[in-house]
Amino acid sequence: MKALLLAAMPVVLMDGNTTDIDRWLRIEPAIVAAVECRQALPMRVLEGIAPNAPGSWALTPARSFTVFGLPVKRIELFIDPDGELGASYTAVIEKRSLEQVREQLKLASQRGRIGQLSADQPSAEVLVSCTEVWQGQNVGQ
Repeated sequence: MKALLLAAMPVVLMDGNTTDIDRWLRIEPAIVAAVECRQALPMRVLEGIAPNAPGSWALTPARSFTVFGLPVKRIELFIDPDGELGASYTAVIEKRSLEQVREQLKLASQRGRIGQLSADQPSAEVLVSCTEVWQGQNVGQ
């Protein structure tokens, strides 16, 4: 019953908007691939989500999921609409130390990555980020 209730909850966005669980299920694989630095995230995937913050999204999904096998609390995305600053895809990891996260990332292959993968703990939360730099290319459209 608890799983059914969670599945029916919407994704809560930082700007107070919501998107339904069906939409989250459609975009989740693209977001996970971006955070894992396997594939760029086209901006069109996020159309209509937080339209008042172009190029920047903070998503807190009600549905639990993982990146690199690590439980995710929140996703923070930045995609430069002009293509000059690149993109960054960040997962805020739950209930893991920075050391545990770094060990998990070592187990993941670094070959074939689209950007720089990193783990950091600037505050109480551990972050896993993929950073792409495009240098003036018009990507993500």
